[in-house]
Amino acid sequence: MASNFCKLCLEFHPLCNSHALPRSIFNYILRKNSGKTISVTDDKETPVQFSSDSWDAEILCANCERKMNEKYDDYGIAVFRGHEGAVMPEATGMRFLRIDRKRLRMFFLSVLWRMSVSTHPNYSNINLPYSWEDDLRSALHFGISIPQSRYTVFLCKMRDSTPHHGFRNEDIRGLICAPFGRRYESMTSVSFPFLGFFVEVFFPKVLKPFSKREGVLHGRSPVFLAPYFELLDIPEIMQLLVTGLEKHTIGLSRLP
Repeated sequence: MASNFCKLCLEFHPLCNSHALPRSIFNYILRKNSGKTISVTDDKETPVQFSSDSWDAEILCANCERKMNEKYDDYGIAVFRGHEGAVMPEATGMRFLRIDRKRLRMFFLSVLWRMSVSTHPNYSNINLPYSWEDDLRSALHFGISIPQSRYTVFLCKMRDSTPHHGFRNEDIRGLICAPFGRRYESMTSVSFPFLGFFVEVFFPKVLKPFSKREGVLHGRSPVFLAPYFELLDIPEIMQLLVTGLEKHTIGLSRLP
């Protein structure tokens, strides 16, 4: 355990192996796959192969690691596992009941911040401006509220409606990939899959018509609907799946 300056409290301490996406997500996937995941990268050289990497990096001291886990990760994971409130399927999406929207939103912002400050290669393309990183750091460390207009969190439930040989819900729930950025006319976003859902965090501010759409995690209501969205309609994920298939087809694969 090396010592360095903790990214959250900014004090010099021994650092833990910290995770941006909670470690329990990797534990869940590894348990389902005998301790291994299938790793696919979007470059042309790296083969499709098994991996047990949980994308950790030394960024937080023990006290801050515990704080982030207890204040944010434990709640976020509990919501998606139905241990906090309830999650119910409906015709148009997944309905969350009895949730704390503000706390759930802050959980996703904590994931975004950790992605930005992590040194793990799978997060290397996510680098928020320093002032934005520091604003998020202060909010997470001192419990300061972040205005809803500064970051907009959008959440939808991924599914595959392909009639034959499509992805099962259990397959989609076990899908993880490196986060990716998108640029729009007046805003930027960071997106990533999360336990079968798709998360997109917009900043600095979204246009009003978008902020009113279903799936935007704002306000205080304890009821929230994450609308369905087709997995194969997400271009970045579709491209990653195509790349993996092409590599496997030409023999650039270490899978049996």
